Amino acid sequence: MKFLKIFSWIIFIGLFLGCNEIPIKLADPEIPDSDRTVLIEELTGVSCTNCPKGALAVENILSQYPGRVVVVGIHGVLLSQPVKDASKYDFRNPDAHDLELSFPNLWGKPAASVNRSADSNGDIVDIIPDRWLGKVEAELQKPHVLNIVLETQFDRTSRQLQVEIAAIPLVDLPDNYKISVYLIESGIVDAQADGGEIIPNYVHNHVMMDMLTDFDGDVFGSDLKKGEIYKKKYNSVFPVVDGLWDPDQMEVVVMIAKDSVGDKSVLQAASAHVVE
Repeated sequence: MKFLKIFSWIIFIGLFLGCNEIPIKLADPEIPDSDRTVLIEELTGVSCTNCPKGALAVENILSQYPGRVVVVGIHGVLLSQPVKDASKYDFRNPDAHDLELSFPNLWGKPAASVNRSADSNGDIVDIIPDRWLGKVEAELQKPHVLNIVLETQFDRTSRQLQVEIAAIPLVDLPDNYKISVYLIESGIVDAQADGGEIIPNYVHNHVMMDMLTDFDGDVFGSDLKKGEIYKKKYNSVFPVVDGLWDPDQMEVVVMIAKDSVGDKSVLQAASAHVVE
């Protein structure tokens, strides 16, 4: 009888742990080699006549720091409406709308937030594309404190995407943290305002199509410990839309950021193709 009681308690404890998401602790984890990766959230729009200049600035940054920078193009509210009688698509979506409105002091476009880090004036959004490179380089010089391992699986028949994320702190990280997961698409050919003309066959890249988390992120954890592995999983089913949601042109972008009063800065970002 004593044996049965002990056995029953073991089963109960096992079921309890199985129903809760907990960190997987490894005594001596194998940490993949990686570098600090910076997130650019580009606030843009197809009706924004100066936004192609912002896009060029972003592509220049990507060419200078391949693999060290990821970009999410947010077509939210300001100048994001389709070009009248020219656009085939509408890149706006509820998450893009809410995310854009969450950025304070957005006075115009093109604009970008680099790792959501505040400048000396307390602003996290910059409307001068020529300054974005310097902000990226400043972020790349900061200590690398967190690795993100990102894996994707996509079923072409069901169009279901599975995303598995593992985060491994390289140092103890006090405070609270959130995770954001974006779906972006590149290579979309459609109209774009540019100066005083409309470019009918402009190639739009890094377009944020959806978020798998809340627009302002999901709770990730608190007081993260060095060497522990923290895991998350997300799923999505891609809609069938002619000319859009092409899995071969899409990527998953993940970022983990602080969730403190007055500090929402990004610790690390990562990206992976939907179809490798």
